[in-house]
Order: sequence, then C-alpha cells, then structure tokens
Amino acid sequence: MAWLSKDAKMLGRPCRIFAVLGEHLQALGIEVDRISTGISILDPNYHGEGLIWERGVGPRVRYFERTPDTSESYNQSLWKRSIETGQTIRHKFGHHDEFDQLMIIQELKDQGYTDYVAVPMTFSDGEVHGLAFASRAPDGFKDEDVALFDQISAPLSLICELFNSRQASESILNTYLGTRAGRRVMNGEIRRGDGEHINAVVAFSDIRNFTGFSNYLPDTALLQLLNEYFGIVTSRVEQHGGEILKFIGDEVLAVFPYTDAQSARIAAFEAMTALRESMSDLAAANARGFPDLPAIHVGMGVHSGRVFFGNVGGQRRLDFTVVGPVVNEAARIADLSKRLNQEMLVSQSVAEILNCCEDTYVGTYPLKGFPTPVKVYQAPELTRSCAFGPGNTAFLAFEKN
Repeated sequence: MAWLSKDAKMLGRPCRIFAVLGEHLQALGIEVDRISTGISILDPNYHGEGLIWERGVGPRVRYFERTPDTSESYNQSLWKRSIETGQTIRHKFGHHDEFDQLMIIQELKDQGYTDYVAVPMTFSDGEVHGLAFASRAPDGFKDEDVALFDQISAPLSLICELFNSRQASESILNTYLGTRAGRRVMNGEIRRGDGEHINAVVAFSDIRNFTGFSNYLPDTALLQLLNEYFGIVTSRVEQHGGEILKFIGDEVLAVFPYTDAQSARIAAFEAMTALRESMSDLAAANARGFPDLPAIHVGMGVHSGRVFFGNVGGQRRLDFTVVGPVVNEAARIADLSKRLNQEMLVSQSVAEILNCCEDTYVGTYPLKGFPTPVKVYQAPELTRSCAFGPGNTAFLAFEKN
C-alpha cells in the first residue's frame, strides 16, 4: 500500500482516493465491501463530513448537520467508541457483544454485512476522526486484514487532513467573502489591488427604521431579526444566481454579474425577482416570528454597470468587494426609495436593459455626492414582457464594445 504515501494525494478529491483504495484492497484479496469516514469540519451549517465507498456503487459524500438526530446517530456508532479510546474496535455480526444494539450495527446487519472494523484516524493536531471498513463475506475479515487497516490509517489520516484543511479554508472564505470572491482569494488573488473590472447588476437592501428597532429591541431579538432578514435575502439572491458580498449594519450588498446584453437582461430580472421574493418572505417571517412588532419594510436600490471587483483595504487587512460609482449610486437609490416611500427603485440603466422606461418612470432626483440629478424608475412587474433588442442604450453600449 505504498501508493497511499506517494501517489494517492495526486488523485484529487477523497472520493477518487477511496475508490482506488477499495480496488487495491480487493486486489490484495481482502473482502472489503464498504469504507466510510467521519471527519469534523469547520462549516457554519455542518459539524462533519463523511465519505462512503461501497463495492459496485462507488463513493459518495455525506454531511452531518448540527441536529439532535445527528448527535444520536454518532452516539449510536462504533466510531464514538473508537475515537474516545483511540483504539481499533471490531464487531463480528453474530458474535454477541456490547455493540449489538448500536444503530450502525443494526443498519449494516440488515444490509447483509458480517464484519465491521472502526479505526481511529489521528490528525497532526491530536484530533481523532472516524474510519471504518465493513465486509459481507461469510467469514468477514481475517486478522491480518484488520492489522492492515491499522497500518494504513496513518497515511489515510495525512491525506484526509490535507483535504480537510483545504475544505476548511474554502468554507471560511466562501462564508465570509462569498463563493466567487472566496474562490479567487483561494486561487491567489490576495494582494491589495488584485482584481478586475466586471459588469454587474448591483443591489442594495436595508431595513427601514432599523435605528428605531435597535433602540428598543433587546439584543437577542434584534439579532434574531437580522439573521432572519439576512437569511431570507441571501437565500433568494443565491437561488437567482447572485452573490452576497457584504452585510453592513442592516444593509445587504448583492451583485449579479453579466457579460453581454442578453445576460444583462437576465441579471436584472433575476436581481429584482430575488428582491421581490425576499420582501414577500420577510413579511411572512415577520408575521410568524415577530407578531408584536410593526410591519418591517425594506428599501431597495438596483443599478448596473462596470465595477471593480477585487481587493481593497490596508496592508494587513483587506476586503474583497465591489467599488465604484455604480455601487455608490445603487446605495443612494436605496436611500431615495425610503424618501419616496417606494419599496424598490431602479436606475435608468436597469430600466433601459429591461426596456421599461416609459411605463415605470418615477422622476429625476438629486443624489448625495453626484453632480447631476438622476432618473429613477419603479421596478417593472415581473409578468411584464420587457423585450430586449436594438435601440436600448445598454444594447448599443455592448455593440460599441
């Protein structure tokens, strides 16, 4: 099994490694029908990640959610005993012992397994994780098979730790920066000024009278409200192909990138669809979870154009975000929506992309920091047919490029 120490990590993801491991063990005459792992991970939604390889089925990944059911499943596992003792533990089905009634033993027995071996995997930080082998052969494993499982646990631990570290880095970056930004940082864009100019629909959303809520709500209720709001907006934005770049107080900054005229129209529609659905979801959540509070209203502004997407900040403290006049104008339009008592306003460029300038024009208003007043529009109804074609300003701009 020397390949585990030399070549295994070059196979890519653990799924491929464990598939090849199963093949190697079978080639050695070991009747292994199932290999599984359970590894603690750094993730806001899951406390663990596992892999199951089965003969004739192949590998699959599973995630362990932070739920009571998951905790009970772990408590009813041979892994728990192996991890706590740091010892390899074996259970031969039909040989009655203290493990007979464990949930995992009952499940595997029903699937025709005859032998199960739980092996601890110890990472360099001393944390112990789970590894297990199972067989359906009538006689199960030989003693020398179990000894080999002990031997290969060390190189497997190194491989799993390598991928676990990368997964943790990706999870942290995606959680705090967003998927696109996280991927770019992971790929090496970490210097101040690294980035590129992209076209994007930029959306700002914030809660009206949030300062008032902050002044009289207890901290726990305020955090619950913010998490509900941020969770709703994030879910809808991601469902519609956008990405949340930042939470600023009660504000949300989201982007929907595009590359050409057609994708610009799609991005604008998806942005407004996500925001409208967010408002509907928030109203339902408010009625369900905060019945004693006044209705929560949201002000939103949508603009489009060219922005810088990359690293800005100090020498040792950077942020990966979007900056530029388009971002500033979107924020000012969101502020204007409050003053005009509109739930959502869009800029002229967005209205032109959607070809709905004539029907939704609200007026021309000065925006703080901008030299000339700007035209703003109501977001068009989603059932409206906004044909995109030659003659629109956005289309002509793309033609020139």
